[in-house]
Amino acid sequence: MQYDLNHHIEITAQAAGAVIFNEQNEVLLVKEMLGSKKGLWHIPSGSVEKDEFPVNTAEREVKEETGLTLTLNHYLNTYVGRFDDGELVLRHVWFSTYPTDQAVLPSFSDEIDCARFFSREEVIALCKEKKLRMHHTMLMIEDGFAFIHQKRLNKEQTWCISP
Repeated sequence: MQYDLNHHIEITAQAAGAVIFNEQNEVLLVKEMLGSKKGLWHIPSGSVEKDEFPVNTAEREVKEETGLTLTLNHYLNTYVGRFDDGELVLRHVWFSTYPTDQAVLPSFSDEIDCARFFSREEVIALCKEKKLRMHHTMLMIEDGFAFIHQKRLNKEQTWCISP
């Protein structure tokens, strides 16, 4: 039985964000402006604040970093990572499509240099050039592409009911 503390890992640091795709299956990334992350691309995301649910964090961070107001309904995955100091972090990610009735306008101009859409090939090139913020960024984006592929497969399936 796994009732004692030896079977559990305390992870207090959490982050949340979203992979956002447009109709051309391009993913929206933001370019960081601060510290060791300066010049690197990542999905819109940030730290979960006290008494905040991760999905609300993801929606807030998307709004702050891209100007988009989204309701995130498609949970994608949670990734376990480690900060440079060794502390573990849970990174929660949701999938969303780009709402074409809204413009991408980052409101945190002191943190985010710009936001733009990238094709899968461009993201792979950014990864090879080490211009993505972290390895998880690529995993999150790949999971987003897999989600799109699965949705497409589900739409192609047709069901016939005989009378």
